[in-house]
Amino acid sequence: MVYPHGGAFPCGAPAQPVLDGSRLARLGDVVVVTVNHRLNVFGYLCAQDCKDARFADAGNVGMLDLVAALKWVREHIGAFGGDAGCVTLFGQSGGGAKVAILMAMPAAEGLFHRAIVQSASSGFLVQEPDEAARSTRRLLDQFGLGSSQFTELQNVPAERLLAAMQAVVATEGGHDQFRPVVDGRSILRQPFFPDAPEQARHIPLLIGSTGSEATYYLADNVANFALPMASVRARIKRFMKLDDAQTDAVIAAYARHHPGAAPSELLTAIASDHMYRCPTLVGAERKTEQGGAPVFVYEFAWESAAMDGMLRSPHTAELPFVFDNLGMAARFTGNGEAEQSLAQRTALAWTRFARTGNPNGESLPAWPAYDLERRATMRLDLEPRVVDDPNGDDRRTMAEFPHFLPGSAITFRAD
Repeated sequence: MVYPHGGAFPCGAPAQPVLDGSRLARLGDVVVVTVNHRLNVFGYLCAQDCKDARFADAGNVGMLDLVAALKWVREHIGAFGGDAGCVTLFGQSGGGAKVAILMAMPAAEGLFHRAIVQSASSGFLVQEPDEAARSTRRLLDQFGLGSSQFTELQNVPAERLLAAMQAVVATEGGHDQFRPVVDGRSILRQPFFPDAPEQARHIPLLIGSTGSEATYYLADNVANFALPMASVRARIKRFMKLDDAQTDAVIAAYARHHPGAAPSELLTAIASDHMYRCPTLVGAERKTEQGGAPVFVYEFAWESAAMDGMLRSPHTAELPFVFDNLGMAARFTGNGEAEQSLAQRTALAWTRFARTGNPNGESLPAWPAYDLERRATMRLDLEPRVVDDPNGDDRRTMAEFPHFLPGSAITFRAD
């Protein structure tokens, strides 16, 4: 089981204690591999305007690092007791996005056999070349360099490169284009648009999100959980890039679907759906429409008691459970028998899927493969159960609005 870390594309590392794979390896009898790779300006600097062939792959070298890691696994994992013919990619947030992108990269074909995508947002869409090239030109401008002067850029200290990248992102209002790009070389097309990648037709997919993703981004200020409607309206309009009429329409629809919900609860539901749940479901739909290998969809619905319960089930909530590491996140998860049972159920489902391409087993109720009629979803909670098309009204409402775009600033966090 190979884990590319989260942190979107500018940051992150696999060395966090909660990502220690020791307990998962013992529980599921698997080999867990976590990897580092190039990030931000070092991993994703689009060289569309540069004529020097040495830099032709600069826009996706971070993803190519992951391909190199998978090739290493193919060649050497047997020495660690692993099976090179049964490799599962699993990742959360930016790591989940990387899994989705690798499913569409020709260089990664045949290097893995199952895919688990946890709470990915923009992995199903990547940067278009003109967008990425514009940010590269602005970064070069910071040093008075022209579009082909990549050799000169190599002489700039790393700290100055990072500062220049941050300045470019700031001038773009927080929109970050230093991410994977359709470069016509490593990434030939959008990974899941207009359809799922043909090369991954045979790869089973386990995919899902948490119950209230957006509370992760609101938790730095408790006032975010008691906002007036005017503030919620302004944040939704800015985040989803809507006009006044569209903003009123999406809020009114969610208010109908969640009677009695406070304004901050509506913000959480709308932001979570726009950024995570609905892109996740689009990925599941595309893969299901393709046929071939099955898709299994989950919602991690367990809710934390931390912050007086305000967090509910935020982005990253499933990680201590997937890795069976509740002891390393006890202030968030607790470590009672019920929580430990859910951790073992979740971890065993992940490792069963890694071994067989199917998460079903004794620790969970029967988990049907996803289809576009029933939309069966495993709701992972203290008492896991299958729910058909959970919050389907919200899903249908969000489908009427533009998709969340890669690199979009998370502007719902503050006024």
